Amino acid sequence: MAFGIVDIGVYLPEQIQQPEEVLSALELGTGELQFLRKYHHLKGVPVTDSEQMLDDTIIYAVERLQKGYPFSEIDLVLYVHSFQVQTPGDYRLMQRILSRLQLEHVPFYGLSQMNCATSIAALQWLDRLSQTQPHIRNVLLICADQFNFLPPEWRYLRKSAILGDSAVAVLLSRESCQHVVQAAHVLRDNRFHAGYHAAPEEISAFNQVYIDHIIQGMQELLASQGLGFEDINHILPHNVNWTTWKEFSRRTGVGLERIYLDNISRIGHTFSTDPFINLSSGLKEGWVCPKGRSVMVSIGLGSFFGFALVEHGGCEE
Repeated sequence: MAFGIVDIGVYLPEQIQQPEEVLSALELGTGELQFLRKYHHLKGVPVTDSEQMLDDTIIYAVERLQKGYPFSEIDLVLYVHSFQVQTPGDYRLMQRILSRLQLEHVPFYGLSQMNCATSIAALQWLDRLSQTQPHIRNVLLICADQFNFLPPEWRYLRKSAILGDSAVAVLLSRESCQHVVQAAHVLRDNRFHAGYHAAPEEISAFNQVYIDHIIQGMQELLASQGLGFEDINHILPHNVNWTTWKEFSRRTGVGLERIYLDNISRIGHTFSTDPFINLSSGLKEGWVCPKGRSVMVSIGLGSFFGFALVEHGGCEE
Protein backbone atom coordinates (compact mmCIF):
# COMPACT_ATOMS: atom_id res chain seq x y z
CA MET A 1 0.00 0.00 0.00
CA ALA A 2 1.64 3.23 -1.17
CA PHE A 3 -0.48 6.04 0.25
CA GLY A 4 1.06 8.31 2.86
CA ILE A 5 -0.90 10.36 5.38
CA VAL A 6 -0.28 14.02 4.58
CA ASP A 7 -2.47 15.54 7.28
CA ILE A 8 -5.39 14.79 9.61
CA GLY A 9 -8.09 17.32 10.41
CA VAL A 10 -9.94 16.51 13.63
CA TYR A 11 -13.24 17.96 14.79
CA LEU A 12 -14.46 17.20 18.32
CA PRO A 13 -17.48 19.07 19.73
CA GLU A 14 -16.72 21.24 22.74
CA GLN A 15 -19.74 19.95 24.66
CA ILE A 16 -18.85 16.96 26.86
CA GLN A 17 -21.58 14.63 28.08
CA GLN A 18 -20.89 12.98 31.42
CA PRO A 19 -21.50 9.25 31.92
CA GLU A 20 -24.09 10.11 34.59
CA GLU A 21 -26.31 11.77 31.99
CA VAL A 22 -26.37 8.72 29.76
CA LEU A 23 -26.82 6.16 32.51
CA SER A 24 -29.58 8.10 34.27
CA ALA A 25 -31.76 7.80 31.16
CA LEU A 26 -31.35 4.03 31.40
CA GLU A 27 -32.08 4.01 35.14
CA LEU A 28 -28.92 2.02 35.81
CA GLY A 29 -27.35 1.83 39.24
CA THR A 30 -24.15 3.40 40.51
CA GLY A 31 -22.28 0.15 39.88
CA GLU A 32 -22.27 0.73 36.12
CA LEU A 33 -21.04 4.29 36.60
CA GLN A 34 -18.24 3.21 38.92
CA PHE A 35 -17.25 0.54 36.39
CA LEU A 36 -16.93 3.13 33.61
CA ARG A 37 -15.09 5.63 35.78
CA LYS A 38 -12.78 3.37 37.79
CA TYR A 39 -11.97 0.52 35.43
CA HIS A 40 -12.46 2.10 32.00
CA HIS A 41 -11.13 5.55 33.03
CA LEU A 42 -13.95 7.35 31.18
CA LYS A 43 -14.58 11.00 32.06
CA GLY A 44 -16.99 11.99 29.28
CA VAL A 45 -17.67 12.00 25.54
CA PRO A 46 -18.01 14.86 23.02
CA VAL A 47 -21.53 15.43 21.69
CA THR A 48 -22.78 17.76 18.98
CA ASP A 49 -25.56 20.25 19.57
CA SER A 50 -28.98 18.87 18.68
CA GLU A 51 -29.32 21.43 15.87
CA GLN A 52 -25.94 20.78 14.25
CA MET A 53 -26.09 19.07 10.86
CA LEU A 54 -23.70 16.29 9.90
CA ASP A 55 -22.44 18.15 6.84
CA ASP A 56 -21.36 21.03 9.09
CA THR A 57 -19.57 18.58 11.38
CA ILE A 58 -17.65 17.17 8.42
CA ILE A 59 -16.76 20.59 7.04
CA TYR A 60 -15.35 21.58 10.45
CA ALA A 61 -12.93 18.63 10.20
CA VAL A 62 -11.90 19.53 6.65
CA GLU A 63 -11.28 23.14 7.72
CA ARG A 64 -8.76 21.86 10.27
CA LEU A 65 -6.52 20.46 7.57
CA GLN A 66 -3.32 22.32 6.76
CA LYS A 67 -3.91 25.63 5.07
CA GLY A 68 -3.03 25.96 1.43
CA TYR A 69 -3.49 22.33 0.42
CA PRO A 70 -4.52 22.24 -3.26
CA PHE A 71 -7.92 20.53 -3.08
CA SER A 72 -8.08 20.79 -6.85
CA GLU A 73 -5.62 17.86 -6.93
CA ILE A 74 -7.99 15.49 -5.08
CA ASP A 75 -8.80 12.49 -7.28
CA LEU A 76 -11.18 10.60 -4.99
CA VAL A 77 -13.27 11.17 -1.86
CA LEU A 78 -14.20 8.35 0.52
CA TYR A 79 -16.85 8.82 3.19
CA VAL A 80 -16.80 6.33 6.07
CA HIS A 81 -19.58 6.03 8.63
CA SER A 82 -20.29 3.43 11.30
CA PHE A 83 -24.01 4.08 11.71
CA GLN A 84 -25.68 2.96 8.49
CA VAL A 85 -28.40 5.62 8.22
CA GLN A 86 -27.56 9.17 9.32
CA THR A 87 -29.58 11.37 6.99
CA PRO A 88 -32.85 11.10 5.01
CA GLY A 89 -32.48 9.25 1.73
CA ASP A 90 -32.89 12.37 -0.39
CA TYR A 91 -30.58 14.58 1.69
CA ARG A 92 -27.59 14.01 -0.63
CA LEU A 93 -25.03 14.48 2.14
CA MET A 94 -21.85 14.05 0.12
CA GLN A 95 -23.12 16.14 -2.77
CA ARG A 96 -23.71 18.99 -0.32
CA ILE A 97 -20.23 18.63 1.16
CA LEU A 98 -18.43 18.38 -2.17
CA SER A 99 -20.29 21.43 -3.42
CA ARG A 100 -19.09 23.44 -0.42
CA LEU A 101 -15.53 22.24 -1.10
CA GLN A 102 -15.84 22.92 -4.84
CA LEU A 103 -15.16 19.26 -5.54
CA GLU A 104 -18.40 18.42 -7.36
CA HIS A 105 -16.44 16.85 -10.21
CA VAL A 106 -14.56 14.37 -7.99
CA PRO A 107 -15.78 10.74 -7.75
CA PHE A 108 -16.84 9.67 -4.27
CA TYR A 109 -17.86 6.49 -2.48
CA GLY A 110 -19.56 5.85 0.83
CA LEU A 111 -18.39 2.92 2.96
CA SER A 112 -20.18 1.36 5.91
CA GLN A 113 -21.46 -2.09 7.02
CA MET A 114 -18.38 -2.90 9.14
CA ASN A 115 -19.36 -0.52 11.90
CA CYS A 116 -16.33 1.07 13.56
CA ALA A 117 -13.82 -1.04 11.60
CA THR A 118 -14.96 0.57 8.34
CA SER A 119 -12.23 3.22 8.50
CA ILE A 120 -9.54 0.53 8.32
CA ALA A 121 -11.52 -1.39 5.69
CA ALA A 122 -11.53 1.80 3.62
CA LEU A 123 -7.72 1.82 3.59
CA GLN A 124 -7.73 -1.80 2.47
CA TRP A 125 -10.30 -1.09 -0.24
CA LEU A 126 -8.36 1.97 -1.42
CA ASP A 127 -5.28 -0.17 -1.93
CA ARG A 128 -7.22 -2.60 -4.11
CA LEU A 129 -8.92 0.16 -6.08
CA SER A 130 -5.69 2.04 -6.74
CA GLN A 131 -4.09 -1.08 -8.22
CA THR A 132 -6.64 -1.02 -11.04
CA GLN A 133 -6.88 2.79 -11.22
CA PRO A 134 -3.29 4.06 -10.96
CA HIS A 135 -4.37 7.61 -11.82
CA ILE A 136 -5.68 7.95 -8.26
CA ARG A 137 -2.90 9.90 -6.54
CA ASN A 138 -4.55 12.06 -3.89
CA VAL A 139 -7.49 11.01 -1.72
CA LEU A 140 -9.65 12.75 0.86
CA LEU A 141 -10.86 10.23 3.44
CA ILE A 142 -13.72 11.45 5.64
CA CYS A 143 -14.85 9.52 8.72
CA ALA A 144 -17.79 10.94 10.66
CA ASP A 145 -20.66 9.89 12.90
CA GLN A 146 -22.93 11.77 15.26
CA PHE A 147 -25.84 10.61 17.40
CA ASN A 148 -27.43 13.98 18.18
CA PHE A 149 -30.68 12.86 16.55
CA LEU A 150 -31.08 9.89 18.91
CA PRO A 151 -31.86 9.56 22.65
CA PRO A 152 -28.76 9.65 24.93
CA GLU A 153 -29.22 6.03 25.96
CA TRP A 154 -28.39 4.91 22.41
CA ARG A 155 -24.83 5.98 23.09
CA TYR A 156 -24.22 3.33 25.73
CA LEU A 157 -22.51 0.01 24.98
CA ARG A 158 -23.25 -1.98 28.12
CA LYS A 159 -20.23 -2.12 30.45
CA SER A 160 -17.92 -1.17 27.58
CA ALA A 161 -18.13 2.42 26.36
CA ILE A 162 -20.19 5.51 25.63
CA LEU A 163 -20.24 6.67 22.01
CA GLY A 164 -19.14 10.23 21.25
CA ASP A 165 -19.51 12.39 18.14
CA SER A 166 -16.58 13.33 15.90
CA ALA A 167 -15.28 13.77 12.38
CA VAL A 168 -11.85 13.41 10.80
CA ALA A 169 -10.63 14.43 7.36
CA VAL A 170 -7.51 12.57 6.23
CA LEU A 171 -5.40 13.60 3.25
CA LEU A 172 -3.72 10.61 1.60
CA SER A 173 -1.21 10.85 -1.23
CA ARG A 174 1.07 8.58 -3.21
CA GLU A 175 3.57 11.45 -3.17
CA SER A 176 3.90 11.45 0.63
CA CYS A 177 6.44 9.15 2.29
CA GLN A 178 6.29 10.46 5.85
CA HIS A 179 3.47 8.33 7.34
CA VAL A 180 2.92 5.56 4.81
CA VAL A 181 0.14 3.00 5.16
CA GLN A 182 2.05 -0.17 4.32
CA ALA A 183 -0.76 -2.69 4.84
CA ALA A 184 -4.30 -3.07 6.15
CA HIS A 185 -6.09 -6.17 7.38
CA VAL A 186 -9.60 -6.97 8.63
CA LEU A 187 -10.31 -10.11 10.66
CA ARG A 188 -13.97 -11.18 10.52
CA ASP A 189 -16.00 -13.42 12.83
CA ASN A 190 -19.56 -13.58 11.53
CA ARG A 191 -20.77 -15.66 14.46
CA PHE A 192 -21.52 -12.29 16.05
CA HIS A 193 -23.28 -10.71 13.07
CA ALA A 194 -26.23 -9.56 15.21
CA GLY A 195 -24.07 -6.75 16.59
CA TYR A 196 -26.17 -4.28 18.60
CA HIS A 197 -29.05 -6.76 18.60
CA ALA A 198 -27.09 -9.75 19.91
CA ALA A 199 -28.61 -11.91 22.62
CA PRO A 200 -26.93 -11.87 26.07
CA GLU A 201 -25.30 -15.25 25.48
CA GLU A 202 -23.87 -14.01 22.16
CA ILE A 203 -22.45 -10.91 23.84
CA SER A 204 -20.85 -13.11 26.49
CA ALA A 205 -19.28 -15.34 23.84
CA PHE A 206 -18.00 -12.31 21.93
CA ASN A 207 -16.40 -10.86 25.06
CA GLN A 208 -14.57 -14.14 25.63
CA VAL A 209 -12.81 -14.02 22.24
CA TYR A 210 -12.55 -10.23 21.92
CA ILE A 211 -8.94 -9.75 23.00
CA ASP A 212 -7.92 -13.04 21.37
CA HIS A 213 -9.14 -11.64 18.05
CA ILE A 214 -7.28 -8.37 18.57
CA ILE A 215 -4.06 -10.28 19.15
CA GLN A 216 -4.68 -12.69 16.26
CA GLY A 217 -5.61 -9.96 13.78
CA MET A 218 -2.61 -7.83 14.67
CA GLN A 219 -0.29 -10.82 14.39
CA GLU A 220 -1.72 -11.61 10.95
CA LEU A 221 -1.15 -8.03 9.79
CA LEU A 222 2.43 -7.97 11.05
CA ALA A 223 3.24 -11.45 9.72
CA SER A 224 2.16 -10.36 6.24
CA GLN A 225 5.03 -7.86 6.37
CA GLY A 226 7.53 -10.17 8.07
CA LEU A 227 7.19 -8.37 11.41
CA GLY A 228 6.30 -9.14 15.02
CA PHE A 229 5.17 -7.17 18.07
CA GLU A 230 8.80 -6.35 18.85
CA ASP A 231 9.04 -4.39 15.58
CA ILE A 232 6.22 -1.99 16.50
CA ASN A 233 6.89 1.30 18.26
CA HIS A 234 3.31 2.41 18.86
CA ILE A 235 -0.24 1.11 18.90
CA LEU A 236 -3.01 3.60 18.11
CA PRO A 237 -6.11 1.88 19.47
CA HIS A 238 -9.82 2.23 19.31
CA ASN A 239 -10.94 3.92 22.52
CA VAL A 240 -13.60 1.48 23.69
CA ASN A 241 -12.02 1.10 27.10
CA TRP A 242 -8.77 1.10 29.01
CA THR A 243 -9.31 -2.40 30.43
CA THR A 244 -9.02 -3.97 26.98
CA TRP A 245 -5.56 -2.58 26.39
CA LYS A 246 -4.33 -3.38 29.88
CA GLU A 247 -5.20 -7.05 29.24
CA PHE A 248 -3.74 -6.88 25.71
CA SER A 249 -0.49 -5.60 27.20
CA ARG A 250 -0.42 -8.37 29.79
CA ARG A 251 -0.94 -11.10 27.21
CA THR A 252 1.44 -9.83 24.53
CA GLY A 253 4.17 -8.15 26.54
CA VAL A 254 3.62 -4.89 24.63
CA GLY A 255 4.16 -2.21 27.27
CA LEU A 256 1.32 0.19 28.01
CA GLU A 257 3.74 3.03 27.29
CA ARG A 258 3.66 1.91 23.63
CA ILE A 259 -0.16 2.17 23.45
CA TYR A 260 -1.73 5.64 23.12
CA LEU A 261 -4.34 5.63 25.89
CA ASP A 262 -4.74 9.32 26.78
CA ASN A 263 -7.85 9.88 24.67
CA ILE A 264 -9.80 7.04 26.27
CA SER A 265 -10.50 9.15 29.34
CA ARG A 266 -10.68 12.46 27.46
CA ILE A 267 -13.15 11.60 24.69
CA GLY A 268 -14.06 7.92 24.96
CA HIS A 269 -15.04 5.96 21.85
CA THR A 270 -15.92 8.04 18.77
CA PHE A 271 -16.93 5.37 16.27
CA SER A 272 -14.48 4.78 13.38
CA THR A 273 -12.33 7.86 13.98
CA ASP A 274 -10.48 6.71 17.11
CA PRO A 275 -7.15 5.59 15.57
CA PHE A 276 -6.89 8.68 13.36
CA ILE A 277 -7.60 11.00 16.29
CA ASN A 278 -5.01 9.13 18.35
CA LEU A 279 -2.43 9.39 15.56
CA SER A 280 -3.10 13.11 15.25
CA SER A 281 -2.79 13.59 19.03
CA GLY A 282 0.34 11.46 19.23
CA LEU A 283 2.04 13.42 16.45
CA LYS A 284 1.15 16.81 17.94
CA GLU A 285 2.38 15.77 21.39
CA GLY A 286 5.61 14.26 20.08
CA TRP A 287 4.56 10.85 21.39
CA VAL A 288 4.94 9.24 17.96
CA CYS A 289 8.65 9.02 17.21
CA PRO A 290 9.90 10.53 13.92
CA LYS A 291 10.97 7.13 12.59
CA GLY A 292 9.23 3.90 13.45
CA ARG A 293 6.07 1.88 12.95
CA SER A 294 2.55 2.17 14.31
CA VAL A 295 -0.44 -0.13 14.18
CA MET A 296 -3.83 1.54 13.98
CA VAL A 297 -6.74 -0.46 15.40
CA SER A 298 -10.48 -0.08 14.95
CA ILE A 299 -13.06 -2.71 15.84
CA GLY A 300 -16.68 -2.98 14.78
CA LEU A 301 -19.58 -5.01 16.08
CA GLY A 302 -20.57 -7.74 13.72
CA SER A 303 -17.69 -8.53 14.24
CA PHE A 304 -14.82 -6.88 12.39
CA PHE A 305 -11.29 -6.28 13.68
CA GLY A 306 -9.39 -3.75 11.57
CA PHE A 307 -5.62 -3.10 11.62
CA ALA A 308 -3.36 -0.84 9.56
CA LEU A 309 0.44 -0.67 9.59
CA VAL A 310 1.90 2.83 9.26
CA GLU A 311 5.61 3.48 8.73
CA HIS A 312 6.87 6.88 9.85
CA GLY A 313 9.88 8.85 8.67
CA GLY A 314 10.36 7.25 5.28
CA CYS A 315 11.71 10.51 3.86
CA GLU A 316 12.59 14.08 4.70
CA GLU A 317 9.75 16.38 3.72
